[in-house]
Amino acid sequence: MYEYIVLMILFAVIPSLILLYLLRDKINFRSLAISLIILFFLGIIWDYISVNIGIWSFSQDKIIGNLFGMPIEEYLFMIFVPLVVITVYTAVNKILKKNF
Repeated sequence: MYEYIVLMILFAVIPSLILLYLLRDKINFRSLAISLIILFFLGIIWDYISVNIGIWSFSQDKIIGNLFGMPIEEYLFMIFVPLVVITVYTAVNKILKKNF
């Protein structure tokens, strides 16, 4: 039924929030917010164009609903996937600097 949101929560939202909490002393939140805003708008524009010209589409029975022609989950994707990438990068960087 709503597979997209379930997968998003399991593999992007929960891990990014956990890592964000664990790395709260290593992250510059102002820089993070600016990065996420820029990536959000670029990603949404890219998705919107790609869906409208038919490069890809979304199964309506697997999403919660649409907002401005895009699945609601896609807006979450554009926030939490970059967030999880940034926090994983920060965690790996912290581990490597500690060991070397």
